[in-house]
Amino acid sequence: MAAIAAAALLALGAAAAGAGCGAQDGGAPVSPALAGSPAAQAELRPLLSRFANGARAERIALEPELLAFRGRHASDDLARVATVHLAWIALERGDLRRAEALAAEVEAAGRSAIGDLARVIRGAALRRAGKPRPAFGVLRPLVSKMIDPYVRELLNEEVTTAAMEANAWTQAIELMSVWLREADDDRRAAVRAQIGAQLREVPIDHLVRALRAGQATGEVVSPELDLRSLVAERLAIVARERRDVALAKELIDRADAALGTQRDAIFELAAGADAARVEPPTVGLLLSTRTPASRRRGVEIAAGVAHGLGLLRPGSDARLVSRDDGGEGSVDEALNSLTAEGAAVLIAGSDREQATEAAKFARTHAIPVLLVHPPEPAALDGAFVFVVGEEPARSIEVLAAALAERGAKPVALVGGDADVRKDAAPAPPGAAGAAPAGAAGAAPAGAAGAAPAGAAGAAPLAEHGIALALPCDGTFDARALRPPAIRGMVLAGDARCAEQALRAAPRSVTIALAFETAIAPPPGSLVATAGLFPLLAAPSGAQPPPGAGDPRATPSSGAAAALAAWLATHPSPPSFWAALGRDAGVLAWAGVQRLPKTGTEDPAEVKARRLAAVSAMSTATAELWTTSADGFGGRRVLPRVIGHRESGKGR
Repeated sequence: MAAIAAAALLALGAAAAGAGCGAQDGGAPVSPALAGSPAAQAELRPLLSRFANGARAERIALEPELLAFRGRHASDDLARVATVHLAWIALERGDLRRAEALAAEVEAAGRSAIGDLARVIRGAALRRAGKPRPAFGVLRPLVSKMIDPYVRELLNEEVTTAAMEANAWTQAIELMSVWLREADDDRRAAVRAQIGAQLREVPIDHLVRALRAGQATGEVVSPELDLRSLVAERLAIVARERRDVALAKELIDRADAALGTQRDAIFELAAGADAARVEPPTVGLLLSTRTPASRRRGVEIAAGVAHGLGLLRPGSDARLVSRDDGGEGSVDEALNSLTAEGAAVLIAGSDREQATEAAKFARTHAIPVLLVHPPEPAALDGAFVFVVGEEPARSIEVLAAALAERGAKPVALVGGDADVRKDAAPAPPGAAGAAPAGAAGAAPAGAAGAAPAGAAGAAPLAEHGIALALPCDGTFDARALRPPAIRGMVLAGDARCAEQALRAAPRSVTIALAFETAIAPPPGSLVATAGLFPLLAAPSGAQPPPGAGDPRATPSSGAAAALAAWLATHPSPPSFWAALGRDAGVLAWAGVQRLPKTGTEDPAEVKARRLAAVSAMSTATAELWTTSADGFGGRRVLPRVIGHRESGKGR
């Protein structure tokens, strides 16, 4: 092998350069052959043979001989071959500046095959100097264009590592496949081990996509050359560690033959999908990736749940496992996976659709589920379904009524979900049954005589004085406010939407901020409130919800302490969904903290522990952020009064 490598590298300097590293597609042409003298070739060949066949120390030991060769043959073209190997030795020693300088010297002589080897050295030096992105740019065009095996091995290792360090996961996985295919037979086992170690650093979702892409190609590759076997092995380990039933099933469907020694364990995990299991003290969190809004809410809910469980505090005993309902999975599969990981209580429902499916799962599997968004009214029954959340539309109703009481009508609704804006359409002339101004939100959700949010027959938003509902998908146009002479405006969209509307709205318009509008309230605006929420610094002249006592009072010491605790680990005050997630986390912890400290799969014991969690959550008391109530009080829907406050005297 050494003799072949030496002869091949000499061919780069003395024969047609295009035979080895030819011109890249669309690139500059490689220079003609270097005219090495026969005497220089005869002297250099054994040096290159020893370099190609040597270990690191043996290569470094060749430096004096290569320097002497270059000195004797300074005018010979093959001196560049010696120079590039001296650059390699500098690289091996960690002298990266010298390696780059010598490689650049060879490259400066013009594009050639030996110049491509110099580029490999320069790219490797950049990567080892902590510059993976520039290194990747230098090395990627050379992949599969190097003829010498020992040069090719250096290139493949360095370019793959550069991609990994640059977080270019898709390219890194592709390059791992090239590296494995191009490795010499005697080096392939070591290369597989290196790739296996690198795969541990690749995010799991990228590995799953690689597995799916590999199956889609249908390419048949011998086992020792098949990267899919290494990807499948890594995913199998992850599935077993996380007890991820959905991933185990996908591995069986897509990579059964590649699972190797992991096959039996993965089949066992997949077969146990419906097995009851409780691990102490574990809470499961289901997120949604179905829409941009649900993804945003999911991130905020997850932050709140982690805070409520105390995961960011030293010494926390809580364990949180999470899944999402995106990709090719379903709510049932994701929730099954969470129960397989031992969750005794589940938190779910960042939108009505997911909440309704999660409520059905709770009843079917007899496991308590805390819903961050109310489900369809028909899904509220059952001992295992707990509703922590609130319909976003309720804060809009309260604010619209408050604006009307102040004479700031007609009212425009800006932003919010499409279904909420649809409900805000004006009622037909003469429509009966309109709720009195200010009635919305006066009764706690779930209290006797109060219709659950979203219930059939609930008054549409138009009956609360909303004359116009505007989306906020693009640039907000203030001209839309003029024909109906809008005097009040409820902002229900995200921060970007709210800021656009504020800049465009006339100063005569009174502003109100609904729950999801996460911006600092302008002076003179109305802000929807629920319990301690929103947790903001008290503005001058702030007004508490009706019935809260002295209107000049500032937010409670409890609110100040809660905000301080949150800001200790977060850059800004909690959003409404983060606050709901926090309350769900607090209540979930009440359900699991006193369960036995050992795991179990015994069906009777699992049933008993889940019922114990139900009982504990039903009667738990704690300071909550989104309601003045201190718990469910034996019910299944968290009581909540929606109010408002004024943020100042002038806008």
